[in-house]
Amino acid sequence: MVFSPRLAEALLFQPSKEDPGRPPRLDGIPGEAISLNTSDGVVIQAWWYACGGADAGATLHSRNPGPAVLFLHGNAGNIAHRTPMARGLLRHGLSVLLLEYRGYGGSEGSPTEEGIYQDAIAGHRFLVEIVGDPGKIVVLGRSMGGAVAARLAAEKAPGGLILESAFTSLYDMARALYPFLPGFLFRRIRGRFDTVKELQRVNSPTLVVHGAEDEIVPVRMGRDLFQAARGAGSRWMEVPGAGHNDVFWVGGEEYFRAVGGFSREHTEGGP
Repeated sequence: MVFSPRLAEALLFQPSKEDPGRPPRLDGIPGEAISLNTSDGVVIQAWWYACGGADAGATLHSRNPGPAVLFLHGNAGNIAHRTPMARGLLRHGLSVLLLEYRGYGGSEGSPTEEGIYQDAIAGHRFLVEIVGDPGKIVVLGRSMGGAVAARLAAEKAPGGLILESAFTSLYDMARALYPFLPGFLFRRIRGRFDTVKELQRVNSPTLVVHGAEDEIVPVRMGRDLFQAARGAGSRWMEVPGAGHNDVFWVGGEEYFRAVGGFSREHTEGGP
């Protein structure tokens, strides 16, 4: 059986279609449910958290929400599962847009590699309208979202790029998961979700974070991504004891200090 792009995507995308409901308040900061129109006519959902919104009366159209993170999640679940990440970022002075890919949660459509990239563009366009400057945006891609984030950063030049638990390419992941199969079976997915290739076009500073005990995406892939990063000020952070899905839980406050400090440094000009 040759791994076709269609088969690879069927295995990769594991969306939760459960309605995530209304965005909860996070440490007193209200979330706003928004709808975004993609360039190919799909309506996707997102939750927007403006840092300081509860105190400053910030709203969806606030023109002073500070630096913002576009969070691109992995291949499973929906945005309701990402609120602990948003809470940590808010505590470090960063506004957050939790983007829901097509076919996930309350978003229309079905996920494809090109489709979720269009979703990321729609989220980036929204943030540019809100913060007014692409340099005030950090794109954070987790796991599968890392490949999408790297491609977006190559095209849109954000203030910074963060890759967490990201793989080097879909081809490399297939070889890692199925080492007993001959390589020719994977030839048709070469070039798909190729994070390394996209990183070679990224000039933004890049922070690569990976769990030392990642049981899904080998930590060596994280190191390879860091080696491929070209942006000045790029950094590597390995979280001891962390697996694939618990990096920020295990990393705790040290994780959020690193992510928050990197984000502010490259969007505000100082730590």
